[in-house]
Amino acid sequence: MTPFVEAVIGAATEIYGRLRSGWVEEYGRHFGVGAGGDRTAGIDRMAESIYLEALSPFGAVDSEESGIVGSGEATIVLDPIDGSDNALSGLPYFGSSIALERGGRVEEAVVVNLANGEIFYRCEGAPMRGKIAERSFAPVVRRDAATVGVFEKAYAYPTLAERFLQRGMKFRSPGAVALSLAYAHDLQFVVFAGPRRRYDFAAALWMCEGLERIETDHLLIVSKEERIASDLHDLLLHRKDQE
Repeated sequence: MTPFVEAVIGAATEIYGRLRSGWVEEYGRHFGVGAGGDRTAGIDRMAESIYLEALSPFGAVDSEESGIVGSGEATIVLDPIDGSDNALSGLPYFGSSIALERGGRVEEAVVVNLANGEIFYRCEGAPMRGKIAERSFAPVVRRDAATVGVFEKAYAYPTLAERFLQRGMKFRSPGAVALSLAYAHDLQFVVFAGPRRRYDFAAALWMCEGLERIETDHLLIVSKEERIASDLHDLLLHRKDQE
């Protein structure tokens, strides 16, 4: 584990501890629109301030809330709270996404589930998985028995969602794409439709290397199996008749 990953985990541990201490009214207040185009809530600000203090020594931080902060050879792409609406609504599926880039290439990445304390990180080789409270990590293992996938933003693409239903394919749309991609080794598939922002994808997509991945301008498909990824691509684009 590198000093950068250690710093991220330390900051995430502090945020996780604060959230477990109880909801604070300030977390739900809104403070305008952040650099990523979404409203910034108090919970975003709280998490961002902790990450900035911990990560600024490693380079410039490009945060979804404040944009570029500081300077340095490396750039840290930060989404302080992935799934902010879930967090604000008490839905336990939200976290943080952090990637360290040099020369436009991700070299280290961490995705944290702030609802259950689970952490994924990758420096090189296979992604690792563990818990904040345990500080014990092991390589991510594929879950081949999965029967459910994730279709993030399905609500915005009802025609595509209907194609899943017609095929009897089970999916969920939990609303935190970095987390969903971090769990791609567990799930049958992860699909995202629509324009992609690097704050949501830089860290988690790098952890998906080695999985089957199909990308177009407005569609991302990730799966453990080439057949499933290809079939989903054909299904969603209506490239061939599906039996």
